[in-house]
Amino acid sequence: MNARTPAPVHPQVDDGRVRKRRRAASDPHWRHPPRVPPPDFGPPPNLEHDPEFWFEDGSVVLIAQNVGFRVYKRLLAEHSPFFRDLFAIPQPVPAPKVEGCPLVYLSEFAWQFRHFLRALFPTKGNLTFGARQDHLSMDALSTVVRLAHKYQIDQLVAQGLGHLMEYYTDDFAEWTKTDRRTCLDPAPLDAISVINIAHLTNTSSVLPLAFLDVSTAGGALLRGVLRGEPRCFVEGLTVPDLERVFDGRAAMMDYASKAIVRIFQPEPQGYGGCGSSRCQRAFTGKVEELEDLLSLLHSEGMGRCWADEFRNDSGSGWPICERCREMVEKRDVKERKAFWRELPKFFKLEIEGWGV
Repeated sequence: MNARTPAPVHPQVDDGRVRKRRRAASDPHWRHPPRVPPPDFGPPPNLEHDPEFWFEDGSVVLIAQNVGFRVYKRLLAEHSPFFRDLFAIPQPVPAPKVEGCPLVYLSEFAWQFRHFLRALFPTKGNLTFGARQDHLSMDALSTVVRLAHKYQIDQLVAQGLGHLMEYYTDDFAEWTKTDRRTCLDPAPLDAISVINIAHLTNTSSVLPLAFLDVSTAGGALLRGVLRGEPRCFVEGLTVPDLERVFDGRAAMMDYASKAIVRIFQPEPQGYGGCGSSRCQRAFTGKVEELEDLLSLLHSEGMGRCWADEFRNDSGSGWPICERCREMVEKRDVKERKAFWRELPKFFKLEIEGWGV
C-alpha cells in the first residue's frame, strides 16, 4: 500500500492575498526523501523498528525511509479521513506484510512522521497540542501542522495553528505586553516555517508578525532555516515572499525611524507640554541620542515602550515633569498604533480586519 500525494501546488500570493489549496496537497516548501520500495512492495531489507513507535500489538506498519512505525490502524482511521479511505482500498492477495501487519509506504522523513505520531499516540515524548505546554519547538509544531493538514486531521491543525496565532498575534494589546508568555520562543528564521504554513492553511492573520520577525534575520534569510534530525533539511521562502521581506524591511524602518523622531521631538507639540527649560533640555538630550535610539529600534523594533527612554538610568524617576511625561506616553502609544495599522502594508499584505 502506498500513501502517495498529489503533485505540489504552489501558493498564489503575488497580489498579497493568500488563496486556499487542495486538501492533502504536498507542501512545495517541504522536500520529501527518496522513496524506492522493493519491486514487490515488501518491507525494505534494512527495515528498522522505530524505538518510540513500534507497538507489539499494533495492526499496521507505516514505513518512512527505512524506518517502520507499528501503530494502530483503527486509531489512525478514526482521526484521519485520509487513512480511513486508504485502509478501505482492497489489497492484493497475498499482500506483503511485516509480522502479520499490512504495510503503508510514506513520503515523509522518519523524523517528520515521528513528530506527527507524538501528537496522536500517548508515549513518553507525547505532544498534547490541546493543553498548555511549557515549550514547543518549531520543528515539532510546523511538522505536525503540515502532516495533520495533509492527512486531514482538522482538530490537530486547529490546535497547532492556535499556538502560532498566540505568538504571531493580530492583537495590538497582546503584541505590546511586556510580560507576554507563550509556549513558543522562536528565532527569527523560524518565521520562515510560519509564513509557509500560513500559505498552506490560509491562516493570513499570522503573516504580518511573521514577516516582521523574519525581516530581522538579515542575510541568513537567503540560506533558509535548518530542520530535521539531524539538521539536514533547508526550508526557505518563495521568491515573492523574499521580495516582500526585503522591500518591507526598508519601508518599515523608514516609517519607524520617522516615528521615533516624532516621539522625541524637542518642541512639545500636539498634547501640550509644559515648555520649561528643564523639560526642553531633556527632549533635546534625546534628540542628541538619536543614533542610539535608532540602533535600539533596529534591534528591538517598535513593540517596546519608547516613553520609558525618558526614565532615569536607575529607572526610579523621570527627568521631565508629569505633564510632559503624559504627552510622551500619548505620543508613544499613538505612533505604535499607527505602525501596527501599517504593518501589513509594509510587506504588501492584505489582511482582513487588521488593526480593528
